[in-house]
Amino acid sequence: MRNAVGSVLTITGWVGWTLCGFGGLALCLHILHSTAGLAGVTLGFLLSPVTFIATPWFALAALHTWTPLLVCYAGGFVSTSLIGIGAGIRD
Repeated sequence: MRNAVGSVLTITGWVGWTLCGFGGLALCLHILHSTAGLAGVTLGFLLSPVTFIATPWFALAALHTWTPLLVCYAGGFVSTSLIGIGAGIRD
């Protein structure tokens, strides 16, 4: 039973991590499109790690919205926590 619960938590964490990653990147690229146009999206896609790190903070400072920060950082933290808890339960 412990193994099943740990597996469910781990799988849920990986699915959440993937969804938050791709959803956060899409949200960041949308913000870049609204502010910098197609050139911003092109550079943002080519520099995806920088986009994923910097754009949520830009959105908070310039656009006064918490959503990208919550999706990128809080979603990643919760998902990583689920993966760790699930792996700990399975062992």
